Amino acid sequence: MISWFSLHANRARLYRWITILGSFAAVQLLVQALNAAAGFLLVRTMEKPDYAWFTIANGMSAALSILSDSGVGIAVTSIGGTLWEDRASLKGLVHAALRLRLKLAAVSSAFIAGISLWLLLRSGAGLPSAFGLTALVLAPVWQVSTTAVFSIVNRLHSRNRQLQVADLVPAIIRASLTAALALLGGLSPVSALGAVVIAQLTQYGIVRRQVLALLGEGAPQDVEGYTARIWKMVHQYLPSIIFWCLQGQLTTWLISVFASTREVADFGALNRLGIIFVVFGGPLGQFFMPSFARTSDRRRLWKMAVLLVACTVAFNAVLLFFAWWQGRWFLWLLGFKYTHLQQELLLVLTGMAILNLSAIVWAMNNARAWIRRVWISIPVTLGSQVLAAPLFDLGSVKGVACFVIVSGAVQCCYAFTVCGLGLTCPERVHAG
Repeated sequence: MISWFSLHANRARLYRWITILGSFAAVQLLVQALNAAAGFLLVRTMEKPDYAWFTIANGMSAALSILSDSGVGIAVTSIGGTLWEDRASLKGLVHAALRLRLKLAAVSSAFIAGISLWLLLRSGAGLPSAFGLTALVLAPVWQVSTTAVFSIVNRLHSRNRQLQVADLVPAIIRASLTAALALLGGLSPVSALGAVVIAQLTQYGIVRRQVLALLGEGAPQDVEGYTARIWKMVHQYLPSIIFWCLQGQLTTWLISVFASTREVADFGALNRLGIIFVVFGGPLGQFFMPSFARTSDRRRLWKMAVLLVACTVAFNAVLLFFAWWQGRWFLWLLGFKYTHLQQELLLVLTGMAILNLSAIVWAMNNARAWIRRVWISIPVTLGSQVLAAPLFDLGSVKGVACFVIVSGAVQCCYAFTVCGLGLTCPERVHAG
């Protein structure tokens, strides 16, 4: 090791990687901090009915983004990894991806629009507000889709600085607009979602300018061929993506249907604390998972898996301990309207911790392609939810939180089962 450090080239290479990773992590933490600040400002400033409607609309926006992708991003990353240096081919791949995303966005928009209007009207939003919020959900769908595809091009070329700019500037704009609206007393569900849309359009403009210059002026190559290849992969991923997209919004939809706007706002506010898990999980996805995917030594693979699970469990345990010991610190972030949610806080964070652990284990499974029987997780999850639903009051935050804990525990157990088989008998779960 000492001899390795004695070489100037090795020291320079290490310094360069530390600088890259350090700057990337710092920017990502700043982006998450800005998003968290904007989110907590909304919780503290908006009245509960207003925040409930914003929660529903924001959830619809996230669902629309996932459904509009439906595996296109995975396909572009996979195919683009072999041709990213060929401008004409890469441009053809991008054109094919945008063509498919436009079709998926059109179908998804019709589906999301109906659900959005129904949930908003059911939660007490007036017809103008329901239509206005739904329109803001649908309006930037093409720009968001284009941003997602173009961002993959930046990642394929390892353009870290451009990726940082495209993440940081919209976060600053959204946080600034939210703060200005709060100071001027103009913060409403429509204006808050409008700030999100402006940030999305800003990101679209930045990424479009970055990538169009990279693709060049030449004609795209083999668009039809790449369309067929992308669609083939999308067809394989689509059922599970749709399922997990709906799962991601299930709790918001359940409490919107069975509870009042007060409970919807309470649950949405507590979910804002999920940013803590995002900050923890982000660096793992960027730096740890690629190394886990490349490792060929079985003993090192076991060590990495055990270390990652142990660190995740330790992080979750410490967080839950502080929530139990000093829950008022967390609730202070949400404002005085939510100080009564001490018990609910611990339950919601417990559900998030279980889902966070499940997500980390599934990320390991995906990194190693241990996904041959991943479809089994769908009936397993649905079965556990059908059995759990009658046991809890889905019209209360406590009931929905307990429902998430039970469902998440089942998902986590299955994720560990697949991971264990992958570590011991990879041929039984490997996609290939």
